[in-house]
Amino acid sequence: MTEPGRESTTNGAARHLPSDLALENVACNNCGSTRASVLAEGRDHEYPHTTAERFRMVRCDCGLVYLCPRPTAAELDRIYPPDYYAYQIVEQRLRESRGARGKTSRLRRFMEKRAIERLRAYTRLVSSDGPVRILDIGCGDGTVLNQWKKAFDVAVETHGVEMSDKAAAIAEAQGHVVMPKRIEECELARESYDLVYSFHVIEHVADPASFLRAVHGALKPSGLLLIETPNVDTADFRLFGPSGHWGAFHFPRHWTMYDGKTFRALAEKTGFEVTAIEYVPSAVFWVWSLHSALYARSPWLADRLFPPVDIMLRGSPWLWALMSFFTALDIANAKLLGRTACMRIQLRKA
Repeated sequence: MTEPGRESTTNGAARHLPSDLALENVACNNCGSTRASVLAEGRDHEYPHTTAERFRMVRCDCGLVYLCPRPTAAELDRIYPPDYYAYQIVEQRLRESRGARGKTSRLRRFMEKRAIERLRAYTRLVSSDGPVRILDIGCGDGTVLNQWKKAFDVAVETHGVEMSDKAAAIAEAQGHVVMPKRIEECELARESYDLVYSFHVIEHVADPASFLRAVHGALKPSGLLLIETPNVDTADFRLFGPSGHWGAFHFPRHWTMYDGKTFRALAEKTGFEVTAIEYVPSAVFWVWSLHSALYARSPWLADRLFPPVDIMLRGSPWLWALMSFFTALDIANAKLLGRTACMRIQLRKA
């Protein structure tokens, strides 16, 4: 097997890996090259029951980091299993809406209030002659669309794209117009939206350039696009990345990874201009990194100290302490180093 850091041609990469999953080789989505250096290797430590495959992140000469080879589209149901945390969050919110109460739900309501306050800061960047039309790509059960409605002081029309049928149905029941399919399968109405919002989706899609081109066509000329995605130009990437334990690799579900430079290149390629990049805390990436590093030595201890799924779902003193500590660490990173592992990017049509 090619050692991390040694240059290789990704056209032959699949020959070095076991055929546990159906895999395919891909070119760099930014420049089209098929030559890349192996950056890191790792396994799925969050859902190890789905595959024993060993995956590789490679870096193109242009700087883009991506998974190669990667699972084919036919393997999506396997790499996103029924117990995937995003699906469990939907179930948890559904239970709470049916009457579940307690400290966790009270804390969630507090966090929702804070989230609405953060979204309100972006409302001044959006202008519209009529109701503000919002599209959330990867809208889940409509929770964030609900928050956008509360953040704006004007009338809002909310639309979403969501590949989970169950989550899409819940979002529709709350009054949102939802396309229950993958973004690659959608035909978006041209120049229809004042705001398109997509958090932690672009790193999952097969063709990010086509994704942004579709959004470009759907945005009004004065529209705003907000994208949130992991950032490889950060201290924790340099600490955990070479060993393959960086949490934001999220093997094998994150397919394309950016920094400010490579995302600007993608934006230019697809007709956008990056108007601002913020670096925001992402405590869960630290937890996933530590889980991965410890999992190789003691899965039992890793699951108990740094649970990769329960950290997103449960409310215990230990888990809240973890999230609070790493959030504070990321705030310090942003102030002292200027970067965290999560970018929030504002884009306009060029």
